[in-house]
Amino acid sequence: MEGCRDAKRGAAATAADDLPDDAVVEILSRVPVRSIHRFKCVSKRWRDLIADPLHRKRLPQTLEGFFCSDGGGFGWRFISLPGRSAPPVDPSFSFLTKLPGIENIKLLGSCNGLLLFEHGRKPDTAPAYAVCNPATGEWVAVPSAGCRSPDRLEERTELIFYPAVSPHFHLVHICHEHVKLEVRAYSSETRVWSDMVSQKSGWQDGGWKQWVNGGAMLRSTFRGAFVNGMLHLITFRSEYPWENQIVAVDIKGKTSSIIPWPDTSSCPLFVGQSQGRLHCVGRLDEWERKCLKWAGLSIWVLEDYDTGGWVLKHRVSFLKLFGQMSRYVYERYELAIHPDRNMIFLTELSNQKLMVYDMDNENLDAFHTLGHNYGSLIPYVPNFLNLVLTNEH
Repeated sequence: MEGCRDAKRGAAATAADDLPDDAVVEILSRVPVRSIHRFKCVSKRWRDLIADPLHRKRLPQTLEGFFCSDGGGFGWRFISLPGRSAPPVDPSFSFLTKLPGIENIKLLGSCNGLLLFEHGRKPDTAPAYAVCNPATGEWVAVPSAGCRSPDRLEERTELIFYPAVSPHFHLVHICHEHVKLEVRAYSSETRVWSDMVSQKSGWQDGGWKQWVNGGAMLRSTFRGAFVNGMLHLITFRSEYPWENQIVAVDIKGKTSSIIPWPDTSSCPLFVGQSQGRLHCVGRLDEWERKCLKWAGLSIWVLEDYDTGGWVLKHRVSFLKLFGQMSRYVYERYELAIHPDRNMIFLTELSNQKLMVYDMDNENLDAFHTLGHNYGSLIPYVPNFLNLVLTNEH
């Protein structure tokens, strides 16, 4: 039997090697990204075809690692995932030195291969932005959204990019004040910001009234997630009854739906996209007679987007992740999720390690030491397509 199986494998490998290069690349461009890495083992020729920079534009990409700021000032480094030999891009971003207010530059986030920076922020002025594709060296400057009220409670700018639908990117800027909500959207096609909601009478537009009048506020410390063509943001009600929600926003800054958080006993900390579905990680504490019995993370997946059907995917204790169950271990940490595998990435202030937790085999691995002055970690999935990212000079 073993001989038969070996013969079949040999015949399959021979048939694969008989295909011309263009046919192999065309086949590989149509398979899921997880299969690309497995197909490197078919033969040396397939491995070389997949690794060839000329073919990368046609092949699906996956998470390569994280951009990490130095914790203040200008400067970043790239942290590759285990098994990656070298950073796929140069993290110096030399073009940024040409931007005004370089001393206040900040990397805000990423979406499908593009990075979003803000710069020039001062107490009395609103920041401007820059969007770049580090894989191709393209970049474009974006003007300020204009929201600069000192009374703002929460403020954030999110990048939306969906290359399968359009080569243009969008920004959504949300500024929440005590008596006003400002939501502005920017398109790289029109190159202008549009006011969607700027006064109380406008709260009815796009469902914002339900969000603001319900006392909801953004969780500004956690980034949004782009899934199913929508940007998803974690909000919470600041008035009784306290309730956590996830708001879905389209590229024009209009709310499409408000998705209830399924677990009232836990607090959502992070939303992300993995394997085409929205995932949310929550912090869960279980008490017994005023004593902490269990503390950890719960990972949920939105299996049915239309009905809001959440499914509990996994639970892991802080004892497993951090070596202790004390509630103080999660005073500061960051979370990310692998876009194609059942893995979460996390950091914790005390040990300054970047760790990966595999939900399938429950294995925890600390693969990088961050140091004392590390800043935000921004996940990066390369995009080698030529995009519409050119400045007018």
